[in-house]
Amino acid sequence: MGAALLCTACHTDDTPEGYPPANQAMRLYSEVTTADEEDGTEGDNPVFLFWNYGDWLGQATNPVPLYVKKPAQDINTYNRPNAPYDTGELYPDGNRRVVATGYAPATLEPATRVDGTQDYEHLTIPKDRYCTTDVLTSITPLVASAALPFDRTDGEPLRFMHALSKVTFKAKLAEDMGKFLKNVRIELDPTLVPVAVRWDRTNYTYKPEPGTDESYSVNQPKDANSDYYQLTSENPLTIGTAYIVTEKTELPVTITVARAESSNATNWEDVTYETELPFTIERNETDEWDQDKKENTLYANEAYAFTLVFGEKGIELVGNRCPWENGGYLIVPIYPVIE
Repeated sequence: MGAALLCTACHTDDTPEGYPPANQAMRLYSEVTTADEEDGTEGDNPVFLFWNYGDWLGQATNPVPLYVKKPAQDINTYNRPNAPYDTGELYPDGNRRVVATGYAPATLEPATRVDGTQDYEHLTIPKDRYCTTDVLTSITPLVASAALPFDRTDGEPLRFMHALSKVTFKAKLAEDMGKFLKNVRIELDPTLVPVAVRWDRTNYTYKPEPGTDESYSVNQPKDANSDYYQLTSENPLTIGTAYIVTEKTELPVTITVARAESSNATNWEDVTYETELPFTIERNETDEWDQDKKENTLYANEAYAFTLVFGEKGIELVGNRCPWENGGYLIVPIYPVIE
């Protein structure tokens, strides 16, 4: 499949009219594509990887990139009509082809092989950035040469998408709630926590790998007085966001909240629930984005918002499947999961 995909971008070594046969600097355009196809989304500082086409086509066992470039600016800085990113390197002699891929952020750490080379197909997420790192992956490798450069007028940009799923948690009180609540904490099961991403040689993207014992907690932020805002029955309070592994149908979580009989109580009691929050997502096969995707499953480059409604009898949920960026969303009801 790899050869079939990449050969759609192959060209002969004959120099087309208007292009010099000699080497020239490699420059490329790039952009981030979100699930809602909006332009202008700010990505993170990328790492552009350039590979020898022969190694890539043969899918070498331990490929080593020709060049590893780490621009100091955002991916979309190099989107048209802005200037392309200039690698400062020349294309190889003889119009040999080069393959471009990439990822972000640059803080991802390539694994080290036994022979001491860096494995850019296996990237680890720093432990202190678990579930807070928005990993971006290039979508389709680009092929170019001095005869047909990356930055030619009709050339495609190197496109990136979000490699993880994004979940946002909000909370509010039910209208009939007679108690006072604050300090919401949501602990995610370790199966949800990505600790690395690995290059998928079939689909040409980085895909997340979960850990085995590293949970992650989304904690309600404190206010300016070093205390927690109390939940109300009005607008939901945003608890936090987590980037999780993809293709999940539900989220095993432990929810803890401090409860009291009055707003000025000195003793607040922690109450803990263990539950699984289900995704309720309908798919439309006539929509290109939904094709070949299962219902009630959250995929890469997709976002979802849970609103926890705390009532006298437990917690109810309202789920929103939404574009990656803030904006309009489809409201999807989720049945109560705690009686």
